[in-house]
Amino acid sequence: MDYKFYLNKGIQETNEGKFDEALHSLNRAIGLKNDDALSYFSLAIVFHNLNEIQSAYDNYSKAIELNPKMTDAYYNRAQVLLTDKNADEDTLKSAMSDLDRSVELDPKFIDAMYYKATIQKKLGDYKGAVATLDKIISIDPQAVYSKALKILIMQKYLK
Repeated sequence: MDYKFYLNKGIQETNEGKFDEALHSLNRAIGLKNDDALSYFSLAIVFHNLNEIQSAYDNYSKAIELNPKMTDAYYNRAQVLLTDKNADEDTLKSAMSDLDRSVELDPKFIDAMYYKATIQKKLGDYKGAVATLDKIISIDPQAVYSKALKILIMQKYLK
């Protein structure tokens, strides 16, 4: 059996919430072919679900190293960094850099833009956050959360 068999099996097991089995299958896939970005990305998702943050981060990073155009790997790596509610400024900037890369690869990636705006707000860049939110609203005029966050920032921080 080739790596694709184990990769597909691991993805299916992940979707079924069978994370221990998925770890085994995905590690087998990587053992058979250690230069496949999707295998590392899938393994990172398992670690992310298990709340093994450093392992998730490392595997998203490996996926990005192997495929620098893997939009979701940047987005998910930022999400891993944002699991720390007390993240310092450098961590927030690193997450924002990953979100920026996601949007660069997919200019209509609204979720990435929204998280970027929340980071900008945390860093005190209220005008930048509003500009990011305006970009979201221009893409999706029904973006309720973006509109609400914009109103909050305008009323509370940019009076």
